[in-house]
Parts: sequence; structure tokens; C-alpha cells
Amino acid sequence: MKIHVMEREKIGGFVADLFERTLSSKADAVFGLTTGNTPLETGIYRELVRREREGRLDFRRCSFVNPDEQLGLPRSHPESYYAYMRTHLFDAIRFDERRWAIPDGLAEEPEAECASMEAFIREAGGIDLQLVGIGINGHVCFIEPAPALPATCFVTDIAEVNRTLYAPLFGGSIEAVPTQAITFGWGTVAKTRKLVLVAVGDRKAEIVARALTGPVTTEVPATLLQLHPDAEVVLDPAAAQRLG
Repeated sequence: MKIHVMEREKIGGFVADLFERTLSSKADAVFGLTTGNTPLETGIYRELVRREREGRLDFRRCSFVNPDEQLGLPRSHPESYYAYMRTHLFDAIRFDERRWAIPDGLAEEPEAECASMEAFIREAGGIDLQLVGIGINGHVCFIEPAPALPATCFVTDIAEVNRTLYAPLFGGSIEAVPTQAITFGWGTVAKTRKLVLVAVGDRKAEIVARALTGPVTTEVPATLLQLHPDAEVVLDPAAAQRLG
């Protein structure tokens, strides 16, 4: 596991370099994406859009996968991850719609949606680079702390600590926050060829230290990154302050 610490304003360019190097060696690369505040605070998606417009990146032969979606939200809902990705990346780049997989929050059979996600990844040839963040309880994607973790995509309960954090996005009402999501299984994450975790800010410092230096445990899913054969962690000084 490689750990990089840099000023926040440099992170977007650093991560975009990883995308660019992947594309330079594989024009039909498969990219796993993430949502949340971190890609926006670090400018990752803005930088990918800028480079695509400059002709440095060509995503037209690429496939994309988003690990998760909150159940009960239509794609038109402003807090759906589908809407997030449209707003911050896909409406601004050229890509093949048929090569983007993201769970449907209104799927009548969520378990079948999970199987469909796994099939998409398998048929695309596996994920070459997966971008992830880390939750304050150590979740990655929506893989919440638990005594054991499923290997493949599954339906998960969203931890109450996270529902509380999301409540301001839903009018301040925790009752309006979805209670479940579709997400990757840990085996899905483990099989990615390169895993890139990005975290910034004081609020993430404690969980980053536990994830990177603590014992590996499913009760802190991010500790499993320690077992990945090609993981890179990108932090700003605030998020890295407890690493010693």
C-alpha cells in the first residue's frame, strides 16, 4: 500500500494522472467511480472533465461502474448517486452510455440488480482502477461495519451514523434518508486491479489512522485495504495527521 500526503489542491491532478496512465496503457479501461464530498472537495471530477476537453483523456471506449445506489430513490432525485454522477462528470464528457453501470434505486428485485452489476463487471473484464472514499465509521462504498462481509454485490442497511450525516441533504429529516443501499461486496473491491482511496480533512484523521495502521477487521471495512495488492491512498495533511 502506497500512502501519498499532499496539499488538497494537488489531489485532483494526482488522481487524474492515475486515470491518464491507466488509459495510456489500456484504451478500453474499466473505471470504478465514487460519490460523496471528497471528489468535489479535491476537484477530481473537474480535472477529469478538463483533461477530456483538452483531448488528454478519451473515455469513449471505456466502461464505468458506480458501486452503489440508495434504494427508494429514482434517478431523477437530486440526492441519487445517478444524478450526482450526471452532474459532476457524465454530462460533461463523451462516453458510451451502454458502458456505464450504476444500480437502479427503484429496482423491483434489488438482489437481481446486484447480480447484474457483477455480470457487467465480469463481462467488461474487471475493474482496472477503482476510486473510493472512506466513511467516518470506516465504510468503503456502502460496505458498513459487520461481523462478516459478503463477497459480491449485496443489499445493505445504511448505518444510522451515516443516515444522520445525510439528513441535511434530505431537508434535515432522517426519516427521509433511505435505509438501504445496493453496494459492492468486499470481494468485488478486492478484485480491482488498482484501488485508490482519497480522504481529506480533520474529520477523517482518526478513521484513516485506524484503517491504515490498525488490525484488519470487518468491523472497520477500510482496514481490508491493507490486504489489497495495489492500493494507493491519497491524503491531505489534515487527514494524515494521526499516522505519525
